[in-house]
Amino acid sequence: MEGGSLMREFGLFSHWTFETFAPGSIPRSKYNAFRDIHRQSAFCFSQLARFDELVTGDCVVDWCTVSKLTNRLIMSIRKLVDLLQTMNPVEFMDAHDWFAKLGFYARMATEHAAIAATPPYHLTVSQIRQGHPMAWITSHVPGKSGGQALVVPPSLYQYLVEANDLRPQLDILLRQLELGDEALLEAASEKLASLVLAARLPERLQAELEIEAMELAGGGHLDLLVFAGDADAVLIGRQSGVRATDFFTAWLKAVSCKFSPSALTLRLSLGLADEEHPLTVLARPAREASGEDSCDLWTGEPDSRPLVRRMAQIVSRVSQLHVFRAQGEALRPEQCRSLHDLVCLCLERGLSQIFAFAGEPSRGLAGIKQMRLEIPVVINTFNLGGGLFPTAAERAVISMEDVRSIPAWSFLLGLVNPVVSWPVPEHGEAPHGEASPMPHYSSYAVLSQFFMHCTLRLEQNLYAVECRCEDDAPMYVHFRCMFWGESLAERVRRVEIVRAILQEEGFVVESRGNYLVGTRSCEEDVRLQRNLVTLGLLVAWLQVRGSSLAALEAPEGAKVFRGLLAESRSNPL
Repeated sequence: MEGGSLMREFGLFSHWTFETFAPGSIPRSKYNAFRDIHRQSAFCFSQLARFDELVTGDCVVDWCTVSKLTNRLIMSIRKLVDLLQTMNPVEFMDAHDWFAKLGFYARMATEHAAIAATPPYHLTVSQIRQGHPMAWITSHVPGKSGGQALVVPPSLYQYLVEANDLRPQLDILLRQLELGDEALLEAASEKLASLVLAARLPERLQAELEIEAMELAGGGHLDLLVFAGDADAVLIGRQSGVRATDFFTAWLKAVSCKFSPSALTLRLSLGLADEEHPLTVLARPAREASGEDSCDLWTGEPDSRPLVRRMAQIVSRVSQLHVFRAQGEALRPEQCRSLHDLVCLCLERGLSQIFAFAGEPSRGLAGIKQMRLEIPVVINTFNLGGGLFPTAAERAVISMEDVRSIPAWSFLLGLVNPVVSWPVPEHGEAPHGEASPMPHYSSYAVLSQFFMHCTLRLEQNLYAVECRCEDDAPMYVHFRCMFWGESLAERVRRVEIVRAILQEEGFVVESRGNYLVGTRSCEEDVRLQRNLVTLGLLVAWLQVRGSSLAALEAPEGAKVFRGLLAESRSNPL
């Protein structure tokens, strides 16, 4: 699945424009920075979901894909930090210090040590004594050949790659691989092999190899065995009847076996990068000059478990969410321990800057209000015009009764429906009419009469709903959710249940790991309003039921929710 399919943009900033803020309340450069933070963080969430997908084992890729994904995420977060500094250079003057620290740890967790490309580039069996790292290969030298054999160790393949600057080209092709996609594997295999076969070594080194081959052949021919791995090496290729004068060309063919479909499947099943999987070629006097050669000798089964285990070791540095463990938690840089934490920090602090520039909710400036509901959810609300009734104009704290926005009212109707019983917050409720002590700004809504964008951060789960229902414009409902906090299996189960429910509601749904997006287009606003009520109830149900949903299969979960939905319609507010 391409990243772009999950990156369908919200229409938020076609409504929440610079002109919607009170004149002089925010500099244009800071508004632009905030808009870009919102878009950049959405891209980062999509990339983080890719990590979660790999942890499930549903998709097995080359390790260079993981390294590239991490580096791309680090570069994207650097842009977020730059934008945050644009919004408030003084407050965030040390932002790059904590970014550099977490970026370093994440990069170290995903990078790998390549096999050295230093000599020796050829060895005789007599040079490989007991205890030598390559002692395992002596078992492949038959006694009838007099123990004579030439070994070309993994260092020569590494040197070939470096001498021809092949790594960037190889990795581009390797990042296309996905275990189980045989057509893709075949196509990439052919291109990878062609890169190797076109490579060259310095004439001096090539001559050394051919001289060693001539001495070993003694006027006869050679057999070549190609191994991938160390002590547990697997035979991945064979050539027979090789003339000593053609040894370099034969060695290149042997190297190309490293990229046969079966050898690629073997390496991906081990969760290793190309540079971590040694290639060794053994040449020995031929029994007969048959001239046969073959690759694709490994016949094992694909296995996702090694990659899953390796991914699990880096999750805490990259995609795990350590913050937002409690509702109302204000983010601080020192709390961040992963790249995911950093993305949330930049988005949260960017939002707080916007509300600070345009007026704190307690001051009641520029249409910003704090919406308190009958459930433990507080939503910072920006009225674009027509989103609230005029009676709310002088109040800093509003309720659902002040909402005029048609889509917002529909969504909130489902969110607060009493068929879902929310737990009472530990800190208690703020007195009616007073601003909540909850300090973070990650839950917010932007409203007009026929438009709503609402993002809710409820503990470690993120929900976003957007709707446009004007008669003279395309009508749609767009929904996103991202889960964290539970075990991997529980997150995946929740996504499966949400997918089943939304598809029954007519949504087009895509998901990746713990991240799901659903879109519903319609020409009748009444249908969209029903969808919004359903989404509100769905968010409440998901949040309150929590990890208990893991006990339900997707069809069963959808059935339970349908029953709850029917009950809510017969028991309106």
